[in-house]
Amino acid sequence: MGRMSVNSVRKLGAWYRKNARDLPWRKGSDPYRVWLSEIMLQQTQVKTVIPYFETFLERFPGVQDLADAPLDEVLRLWAGLGYYSRARNLHAGARALAERLRQGEGFPRNREDWLQIPGVGPYTAGAVCSIALGLREPIVDGNVVRVLSRYYAIEDADPRYQRIWDSARKWVEVEEVEPTVINQGLMELGALICTPRNPRCEVCPLSKSCRGKANPSMYPVKKKKPELLRIEEEVWILFRMTKSGPEVVLRQNSSGPWRRGLWDFPRSGTLSLGSENLLEAEWSSRYAVTRHRITRLHRAFRVSRVRLKEGDGWFHLEDLPALSAPTRKALIALKERMG
Repeated sequence: MGRMSVNSVRKLGAWYRKNARDLPWRKGSDPYRVWLSEIMLQQTQVKTVIPYFETFLERFPGVQDLADAPLDEVLRLWAGLGYYSRARNLHAGARALAERLRQGEGFPRNREDWLQIPGVGPYTAGAVCSIALGLREPIVDGNVVRVLSRYYAIEDADPRYQRIWDSARKWVEVEEVEPTVINQGLMELGALICTPRNPRCEVCPLSKSCRGKANPSMYPVKKKKPELLRIEEEVWILFRMTKSGPEVVLRQNSSGPWRRGLWDFPRSGTLSLGSENLLEAEWSSRYAVTRHRITRLHRAFRVSRVRLKEGDGWFHLEDLPALSAPTRKALIALKERMG
């Protein structure tokens, strides 16, 4: 990739200091705040994360507060942010960090120790180490991949982005600029200037030395998309009217890659419904999870009697547990259909 340009790093640092967005996790260098924000920011846009981050900080101002909370509450506050394995890892990570604090070890002080915390991979470890601890550890996210792929005109598709990681390390090791400024500068440049479509090369601080600026759409080289898996599922929405308002039957998912720990509707055929229970509505919806495309058929029954399975429960619509986004949307659709 050639020799690292110290001048480019200086330009990036000056640009970042002038143009960095005012984001809530950039106030100070508390490792708890940095760790929490980086877990939330994985595969999620900044504008989506901000209200969740603020809600979590208000409810869990310290890592011990998060560790002491029941997982169901963490999942409920996370609802709508997606990729729920992150919420489970966040909770497990908080408990691991709280245990370190209890033993007097404090937060991890290096990359290797951060990698021992549940849910922390190379990206998050590098982020906490460089932003909160001032260590010269690289960060590679989608923005950094795009910036450095274009800057060096990398023409091969590397599924693990090893060349990008090697390059990012060279950048962050330039001692004239703080590592937090270099790493956040690369990410901010990708978010604001070196965007996927219509990059603003004319105002980019790295434009003069960028090898890919003549044809930025070529970089990064597109990876072959995995084949989509199509899934069909059918659920029963069992509801009843009470003096205090409508209630619905929910059960907690104990397994599965997406919804484990969240509450959902019973699957069709898992409960016995008598003829006195009326089918009030029926509709389908579609949603995507990673490379899965799911079609979900909803059958809504107004029930007078039903024998629930162990673990099932009636929940008032104004006091619901942690639900997945498709489940929440289905309840909204039911309200609209039933007036």
